[in-house]
Amino acid sequence: MKNLLFVMLALVLSGCASHIPLTVRKAPTPNPTLADALAQAEPLKQPVRWGGTILAVVNHPNDTEIEILAKKLGRYGKPSDGDDTQGRFLARVDGFLDPAVYAQGRLVTVFGLIDALVERNVGEKPYRYPLIKAQSQYLWPREVENPYPGYYPYG
Repeated sequence: MKNLLFVMLALVLSGCASHIPLTVRKAPTPNPTLADALAQAEPLKQPVRWGGTILAVVNHPNDTEIEILAKKLGRYGKPSDGDDTQGRFLARVDGFLDPAVYAQGRLVTVFGLIDALVERNVGEKPYRYPLIKAQSQYLWPREVENPYPGYYPYG
């Protein structure tokens, strides 16, 4: 009986554990916005939690750079999937991230320090990107559409 109680308690507690990193679930205080970072002449060097839709992934010899279309973050730091955007930012992650996994269109949330402001082009238009040196990131699972119509077809 004692063993059964221990096993049940372990199952309940493991169901409560989250696989989302704490730095992604909980925003730092303060959490400057993308607009705040772009308004500065120099990078803020403050921790931020930003997220959005992956636009591009470029692997370098020692790290990976992700270009992200910033979105408003919801519960647990998950980016919204609507068309309301806040701009673009870059995240530099140590090591290799497979572009087939971190694919264009996937949602990602990044926690790290604003390390620099980088000037690049979007098409032919110059664009200023905040660059985050990522300390943690979370790639959100793909949403699976439920084909069930939501009713039972009675006879």
